[in-house]
Amino acid sequence: MNWNVQTIFWMDAFLYLMLHAAIWYGLARFRSPVVVWWSASGILSALGLCVLGSRGWISTDVVVVAGQFLMAAGNWGRQFALRSLHGPVSPRWLWSSLGVNGAFLALSCGLHFSGSPESTLMLVFYAFYTFNALEYFFAGQRLVLTHDKKGANSLRWAGLILSVTLGIKTVAMLVGIGSDDLYAASWDHAVVFIGQFTAIMMLCVGFMQIFVDQDHRSKTTMQLQLAREQERATLALQHAEDLAALLTEREEIIRQLTLSNKSAGMGALVASFAHELNQPLAANLLHAELVQFKLEEAQQEKSKPDLDVLHQAIVAIVHDTQRAADIIRKLRNLFRMGRGEYEALKLDVLVQDVLDLVQSQMKSANIVWTVKLDANLHLQGDATQLQQVILNLLNNAIEALRESALSQPELRIRGKVTGQFVALEVEDNGKGIGPERADDVFSLFKTSKSQGMGVGLWLSRSIVEVHGGRLTFQSEPGRRTVFTLRLPLIQDV
Repeated sequence: MNWNVQTIFWMDAFLYLMLHAAIWYGLARFRSPVVVWWSASGILSALGLCVLGSRGWISTDVVVVAGQFLMAAGNWGRQFALRSLHGPVSPRWLWSSLGVNGAFLALSCGLHFSGSPESTLMLVFYAFYTFNALEYFFAGQRLVLTHDKKGANSLRWAGLILSVTLGIKTVAMLVGIGSDDLYAASWDHAVVFIGQFTAIMMLCVGFMQIFVDQDHRSKTTMQLQLAREQERATLALQHAEDLAALLTEREEIIRQLTLSNKSAGMGALVASFAHELNQPLAANLLHAELVQFKLEEAQQEKSKPDLDVLHQAIVAIVHDTQRAADIIRKLRNLFRMGRGEYEALKLDVLVQDVLDLVQSQMKSANIVWTVKLDANLHLQGDATQLQQVILNLLNNAIEALRESALSQPELRIRGKVTGQFVALEVEDNGKGIGPERADDVFSLFKTSKSQGMGVGLWLSRSIVEVHGGRLTFQSEPGRRTVFTLRLPLIQDV
């Protein structure tokens, strides 16, 4: 038994153990299963070398079976770890490599237990690993395209060194110039051991370089992704702020256009208001003159005034004054500059307030109007804006009836609950809206009126949509037009 060669086996095992243990310890902070797999595989190879170098201390059967199994397992584990660096391992490679290694181990054990000479086992061993070591070269070929080039080149050279030195040993045995004894001190064994020492160091260095480079790239990619996500978040926040500003501007534009639209229709409303206010003011004047006359008459005759007549006149003055104040209040509410305050409202009250302001126009145009509003038509919104919508719809219907010059112009106003919405329908029997104008009804600055701004219906629809509702219309040219306003219903008010 040659202790020198056995010592080399143990030195080789010690090198395997130290290199792979150092990798395990040095890369432990990464907590990577690939590092654990590589290191554990190297330790298995070290144990296999220890077993192969222990013939004479343990039985030959254990040396052949356990030694070759540990060497094969360690070698396959390192190849698996290198494959894992490039991504998920292909099932095809996994099963094919396990099959080849299993066939090799089965052949070696079969030859040993069938009584084949040691030289045959050694020849099969070196021949198998001559070709198997090329996997390291091809692993470097794959990794050089996507990973650290120094590390990948180290793997390629390690694979070539292993294949060449093991191939030299195989050829030497085939031609009869190599040693047939596992522990013989021969030139071909020296070539194998030198190749082993060199290649295993290059494999470990290459693996470390590739792994560290891959981790660095992964962190860099993660940082870039994080930076992009932060940039997206910043842009999203900026867009949200811009959108909020746009919505605020939109509300202000609607508010200003509401006022402008009211001002644009001021002429017709002024005549209506003047007519409505003239009646209670004229009545007040008459009743006040009556009171003045009765008091002067009683003073001249030095008698008591007729208190019943005075009381009736004063009651009438109070009533007419309240009526005038109510008209002024409705006018002020219609033209106040609201800030979008939402409150609980009743549709019948909104409609009646607007009707009070336009009924003089309807009377002057001989329009017959009917109002049918169901009870409990509760909604939430800005009263001023919603009154503007109703006023626009009524004014448009009145103008359509005037232009139609009908003998019996009619305006129907209906309010009801439809599902989760309050629906208000304003229908007139005017000339209707032709198909060629249907697409422009709600368009901004498009109107068929000579004095119109093209704002009213666009503004009305915008207000309704802000309130979570819809404004639509149906028209039969020459017969009728119906505008339908739908707003969310409030339950249990």
